[in-house]
Amino acid sequence: MIQTQQQYEWALHRVEELLPLVDDNTPMTDPNSIELELLSNMVADYS
Repeated sequence: MIQTQQQYEWALHRVEELLPLVDDNTPMTDPNSIELELLSNMVADYS
């Protein structure tokens, strides 16, 4: 769970790093895909 603005900014930056690595053909079991989904949800919940 994101609790601070600093955590939010870090997570947002990490999402931006992961986006080019994950596409529609990336398996849902891929570590990058899992991380992207989790962080995206946390960023959305915080904002």
